[in-house]
Amino acid sequence: MDDGSGLRVVHARFLSEQKFDWDLFDGYDTLRVLTYTGSINAIIRMLDRYSFTEFDCVFGYEGTLRDLKDILAFQKVVVGNTRAAIMGLKDERHAYILEKVHAGRARFRVLRKYIAHAKLYLLSNADGRTRVIVGSANLSERAFSGIQPETLVKFDNDEAAWAHYNGMFEDIRDSASDEIPLPENRISKAEIEISETPVMTDSSSTLLIEPPSADELEVSVPAQIIYVEKVLAAIGPGLSAAIPAIRNGRQTITPEIKRIISRIRLVKTVEEADSRYLSIDRTNHSALLSGEQFQLAWDRDSVRTDAMLLVDYFQNYEEAFEGNVPRLQIDYFTLMSWLYFSPFICDLRSLALIQDSDIIRYPSFAIIFGKSNCGKTSLVDTLMTSMFGYSHTVDKRSFTTSQLRGLQQGYKRFPVVFDDIGRRAFNSHGKDMIKDEMLPSVTEYPGFMLSMNAEPQSFPDEVVKRSMMIYTTTALPPHNEQLRQRLQNKIQKMRRGLTGHLYRRYLTEVMDRLDDERLPEDWLALSSGVLSDIISDATGGSPPRWCRAVTWFDYAEKRYDRVKARLHNLLRESARVRSEGEIPNGWMIDGDKIAVWEQRDAFGRRGFDWEDVPSTLIDEEASGSGRTVLHRASLEEFLGRRLRSVRPWWRLWESA
Repeated sequence: MDDGSGLRVVHARFLSEQKFDWDLFDGYDTLRVLTYTGSINAIIRMLDRYSFTEFDCVFGYEGTLRDLKDILAFQKVVVGNTRAAIMGLKDERHAYILEKVHAGRARFRVLRKYIAHAKLYLLSNADGRTRVIVGSANLSERAFSGIQPETLVKFDNDEAAWAHYNGMFEDIRDSASDEIPLPENRISKAEIEISETPVMTDSSSTLLIEPPSADELEVSVPAQIIYVEKVLAAIGPGLSAAIPAIRNGRQTITPEIKRIISRIRLVKTVEEADSRYLSIDRTNHSALLSGEQFQLAWDRDSVRTDAMLLVDYFQNYEEAFEGNVPRLQIDYFTLMSWLYFSPFICDLRSLALIQDSDIIRYPSFAIIFGKSNCGKTSLVDTLMTSMFGYSHTVDKRSFTTSQLRGLQQGYKRFPVVFDDIGRRAFNSHGKDMIKDEMLPSVTEYPGFMLSMNAEPQSFPDEVVKRSMMIYTTTALPPHNEQLRQRLQNKIQKMRRGLTGHLYRRYLTEVMDRLDDERLPEDWLALSSGVLSDIISDATGGSPPRWCRAVTWFDYAEKRYDRVKARLHNLLRESARVRSEGEIPNGWMIDGDKIAVWEQRDAFGRRGFDWEDVPSTLIDEEASGSGRTVLHRASLEEFLGRRLRSVRPWWRLWESA
């Protein structure tokens, strides 16, 4: 076991094993912990659950701290996350924990030197009982949930084990860590300046940093490392001139250098300074929005105001848009039901994986697409404003695999919205994220909302079945600029009137109906039903036709409607023949198969795009160039109609 002072081999004897239970920590007065930054929320919840008279925690890091810039970025993230986790508790609980911190009975520390990946839990009692727990599991809900293979080894009342690991913990704590400041008057401010990091607040000593050798650098890149690297990218350029170079394998940081760094004003772009996130504690019915309490209490009159404004917003489609407006309203309400519910999707996906359930039914990506002027951007901006009081769209230049992973970790449950994503960027970075059904290394992660100008054939079946797909061609007439301007002014005025109270009521009611240990029978029916009930109650009458509960099966059936329509047209009666080759483009029935053939154009393209047809309908082995073979029974079930064989001419003569 790597205990932080080099690779050590502890000689032990196996006695027994059992499934993890939180009662492992019961009955002790003190706890000392060495764990990763990702354990902050679990640590705070543990303090909320147990009444330790003394608590000491050192947060390590999954990556490598190479120089002062790394240390500053790492400590900035940890301090902010620690403050945010404490503020996420109920008022009386976070006040209780802060009281212990200010009395010196609870301490949080953060590393400022490179260290190996030790995880230690040292429990002791006034009567002399001790317990040492070591192993691979960090103190996190994910590690202790059983989702991933982890192991813990326990030493009860073992003097040698206690002396060894307690001594190691004290060496690390005293020589390689700084205490996290939690001032009573500024605890609510999760985002801190560089000058407020623990390593910078100690102006009395000179810090010697010994960067690790090349063979010690990390190879894996967990999501939390990406987030720290994002902060590092923001602060690094501004600090480089003030930080001394590494000489003789060391970087010497004197108090004078710290003072110079503290005077540097770091100018960051909006994207670099973005520290927004949403964290929800379902147990305590509380939420935190970017480090501040997100109040869930709602006012009835304000809920009514929001409901009337949203109903009016959807009414605009009937007055200004051309096409199948009723279908558009239902589809956009379905998307609203997903977006409002998206902060809970991470919980359901985790539970589905534990219970070996169908994780595909809980999509973490929603894609709204179609032609321009369909109101995609306006809809998403309006819905986000109704939730949080403002809309926020991430720069589409950040739509890369590494940036998506960083956003997934940093935004927690706050929806990540990208507008006008191109097909090339989506295929390069989005498809793999959607297909990846492994959970991130964090317990709270967001839903992703993408808007695109695209056609249904732009998305393969593997993306369609894993995403909430909303497609429409119903649009505002592009030639009527006066109508567009009048509608835009009306929408802007409407957004300014939104209070956010409808969404607060929605969150409260959904949390009341969700079970921590059981998946809802239909999350979409739950979400849309709650929304419909709230709007109906607030407006004092029956909800509009589009504002009705939508089931997952209702949605799943409709997402292939346009594919079905195109297949119906392809397999029309006039194109059916008795034998292949009678006409250049046609189809025929051959026993339990359907054969379709098409001529290619001068560029080798086929007239029908098969990519958006469910792959289970296609017999890949029998299909070939210019010829597609489908399974007849599956195709008929998908289309909802029988495909009858053409009767020979002599049978037709006999019937006559």
